[in-house]
Amino acid sequence: MRVILNAIGLGICLAIVGCSQPTQEKTSADLKAAAGQVGDAAKDVAATPEVKAVGSDIKQGAAEAGDKLEAATDKAGEKLKEGAAKAGAEIKEGAKAAGDKTDAALNKANEDVKH
Repeated sequence: MRVILNAIGLGICLAIVGCSQPTQEKTSADLKAAAGQVGDAAKDVAATPEVKAVGSDIKQGAAEAGDKLEAATDKAGEKLKEGAAKAGAEIKEGAKAAGDKTDAALNKANEDVKH
């Protein structure tokens, strides 16, 4: 699309250069008027109910996406808390078992030293 617009612009510029001064001035005035009409047409299109509905749909979609993201984040946070609690309990159990084994080894070493 951009290439086509560039080609059209180049063609207009070449046509203007090849024309007489009065023709160039008229073409320039026509181009300015056309640009104004395009701007007005764009404003008219933007004001249509269909375009406004598209904007509304985009806003609604963004809000729904935000709600889904928030729900997913909450769920992930809950799972993370559960996993951390489980890991903490397992570490506590492992530390107690290691402590019990250390105590048993120390007691055995003390008995061995006494005999």
